[in-house]
Amino acid sequence: MIRTVCIVFALLASGTAAAQGRMSDYVRGIYEERCLKEDVSACRELLAEDFGVLAATRARALAVRGQAFMRHNAIADAAADFANALKIAETPQDPAMAKLDAARGVSSLTPEWRSMVQARLAEALLRRTDKANAGAAVEKAIKLDSRNGYAYSIRARLNGSDQQWPPALADFDRAIELGMADTAERALTLYRRGLVRGALKQPAEGQIDDFTAALAADPGLSAALEGRARVYQDLGRHEEALRDYDALTLREPKYAVGFNAGCWTRAAYLKREFDKAREQCDHALALAAEPNTYDSAGLVALQQQRWQDAWALYDKAVKGDAKMASALYGRGIAAKRLGRVAEAEADLAAAMRMEAQVAANYASYGQAP
Repeated sequence: MIRTVCIVFALLASGTAAAQGRMSDYVRGIYEERCLKEDVSACRELLAEDFGVLAATRARALAVRGQAFMRHNAIADAAADFANALKIAETPQDPAMAKLDAARGVSSLTPEWRSMVQARLAEALLRRTDKANAGAAVEKAIKLDSRNGYAYSIRARLNGSDQQWPPALADFDRAIELGMADTAERALTLYRRGLVRGALKQPAEGQIDDFTAALAADPGLSAALEGRARVYQDLGRHEEALRDYDALTLREPKYAVGFNAGCWTRAAYLKREFDKAREQCDHALALAAEPNTYDSAGLVALQQQRWQDAWALYDKAVKGDAKMASALYGRGIAAKRLGRVAEAEADLAAAMRMEAQVAANYASYGQAP
């Protein structure tokens, strides 16, 4: 009991065991046990020690700290830790040290473990856009363990970054078939496969299935919710799209695109709940005032017969993007409602020259000059 109290006091007083000087074997043993359970703070303490930490433990500590760096987007630090862990793992270990590791309960650095660290290194390198070295690392990962689903997912992302969609899809299929222990990574893999299906113009139901499975694995994956909503929208399934967009706004209250999408779906496609649409567009504009959202807000104002507001909102959209045919046409309709006929005709004609379909689009929204 006294010894435990002394250890706690030392940690509270210094903030780290390393600050007190060299760790005792007892303290080191505690940190090793915690580090092997992927306790990041314990691994950091061990890595601060210059003496007494066995090679296998140091390699594992580096890999754990590397993952922590990845979670905090410290990608260069993560890549360095993974590379150093692999350097240790690939150095032949002294038999006596291997026995000591085993006695302490430290498992050997198996091919499967090395494969996972290689795959993590590949992801770090990919996120640094070092594709050549990322490709080399992921091939090593697959060679070490051909059943490493995470490695196939990384290779799929590499292929996708070069728009090599068929091999990307094949690798995502393999990754999902093999499985991944990390449910968040599995969810992302399903989501990314859905995106690749879209790039390949595959049937939309396959995309919906992937996005839905991704949400089942990780209900907090907002990107999958948005992806599914877009597919529903493209299919004309606007009620389902709106359900997902509204859910997205609840999960991501600072994501302007989600609010704009909900506003537009109500105003343009469902042609109802205009007060709610206005509220969503106002919120989107407060977050990010950009031409697409001014265009959406302009349509809401037209639907509510707020002609001057509609003209002003469309005018802001046009000033932000002079080539936006939708905004020009909407401004033309608003100008005509306000009795500014010459101005209206000029806008309508300019919009039609830019996009012949724009009049039909507005007719489908219930608006015509």
